[in-house]
Amino acid sequence: MGSAKSPQPDRDGKNAPSVLTQVEQRTRLRRRRRGKPPAWVLWLAQNLPRAGRFMKETAPSFIVQNRDRLTAAFVALLIHVLVLMILGVIPMPDLPSESIMNLIVRQIDPAELDPIETVEMPINPEQLSTLDANSALRQAVADLDLGITSDQFDSPDERDLSIPLDETALDSEITARLGELGGRSSAGKQAALKKFGGNADSEKAVNSGLKWLSSIQQKDGSWSFAKVGDSPTPGTFGTTDMGATAMSLLCFLGAGHTHQTDGPYKETVRQGLAWMFANAVRGSSGADLRGKFQGNAGMYVQGIAAICICEASAMEPDDRELRKLAGEAITFIERAQDPVGGGWRYTPREKGDTSVTGWQLMALQSARAGRIRYSTQTTRDAREFLDSVSAEQGSRYGYTDPDGNNPTMTAVALLCRMYMGWKREHPGLAKGVQYLSDVGPSEHNIYYNYYATQVLHHWGGEQWEKWNNRLRPHLVSTQVQDGPAAGSWDVTDPHGNAGGRIYQTTLSVLTLEVYYRHLPIYRKFDADEKQDDADRAVGR
Repeated sequence: MGSAKSPQPDRDGKNAPSVLTQVEQRTRLRRRRRGKPPAWVLWLAQNLPRAGRFMKETAPSFIVQNRDRLTAAFVALLIHVLVLMILGVIPMPDLPSESIMNLIVRQIDPAELDPIETVEMPINPEQLSTLDANSALRQAVADLDLGITSDQFDSPDERDLSIPLDETALDSEITARLGELGGRSSAGKQAALKKFGGNADSEKAVNSGLKWLSSIQQKDGSWSFAKVGDSPTPGTFGTTDMGATAMSLLCFLGAGHTHQTDGPYKETVRQGLAWMFANAVRGSSGADLRGKFQGNAGMYVQGIAAICICEASAMEPDDRELRKLAGEAITFIERAQDPVGGGWRYTPREKGDTSVTGWQLMALQSARAGRIRYSTQTTRDAREFLDSVSAEQGSRYGYTDPDGNNPTMTAVALLCRMYMGWKREHPGLAKGVQYLSDVGPSEHNIYYNYYATQVLHHWGGEQWEKWNNRLRPHLVSTQVQDGPAAGSWDVTDPHGNAGGRIYQTTLSVLTLEVYYRHLPIYRKFDADEKQDDADRAVGR
């Protein structure tokens, strides 16, 4: 390493200027030379006022009116040109063509991807509405009224259902069109009836029940448990009209009748929904649909009425006002939930019971079918409540605490579990279904039959066939055939006095609509069923 050199003396014996001093001198010289602005700057300064006068006075009106936009466009153009010039001078690495293609197209390592955040939703384990189907065939099924019409079911002649289209194709289409509610279309109803165990007798009973309900509708569009025309055994609830109206409308909706679909009950449904609209109390806590009620019916009515409004909205999704009311009704249910135990009972935020909780969870399910949002926290808390009243691995349920011998509450809770995501393979579900199958249908308790029938219908298989072959003929044979009560059912339910004949009839009609009202959650498609049949044939 050498030491720094000292400055060398010049001819006069003085030190020569350093390199830094020379640089400073050159800089000062350039500054003196640049004391006068460049010619282009002077030209621009002289012509700017002239250009301004041109823009204000001489330029065409189009340029004057749009000078701000033109100026912005010109500036943007200059910026883009400048960016392109900068990018043009940036050197690119000398890569072979294969390396360049690897930069453009390459396989992504899954480890590089961000994890997907899952959101808990109360969905069907095998969501039927995701089935892909040919759009042309789907539209044909939606538009055509195939085979036997509803009016023809009133014929006293005994006949089987005939479906003119290929069963497999038609079965796929009813699923694709409306998802869970796809069986309510005209063609879908016929396919579902034949596939899932209905017949002409059961559908004739449904139509007779609708005819009777329509005949006792009040002039204002409502129904009243205490007013059943000349029929016997009215209910003791004289002011719980919201509940009677909602239960009656559910029967018409379940059969595919809406306030916008042409048919014999279009006006019946329209007037009923209009009455519910007029009597809903809407506020910051949502839509209170309880109306004037008696006894402990309040939250029962809220749940049933919310199901009614949500189903009507799902079937006619273009009705914005109906959808808005449905969302507000669900909001009221969410805010009425017990904040501690997660259930519902007679009054908002009261410690829950399984019966009332079941209706609220069915309302949430109807909201989901209509794509109406609600908090997943609501369903998480409801699961905790169901856990608190469960016994034997979730196969049995009690009313307010675990009870191993309550088939009615077990049916209610198992249906909720199905809609809230329990898989068919869940041991508690399989054990609970077998328990209901062993108990069998009741000849008197229609409330139990209503819930248990849905559980067995969703489950399918031999247990469903056994159940259906017992309950269907029982309901058909016990329907009143003559007199002013023709089409209704006599009250046999141990808790049916309050709702009377309307209560017994609506639950009976809804039970007979089970084949198409909600398509089975765990439904197997034809290919799987044929394989199961083949396996059974060879003794597997």
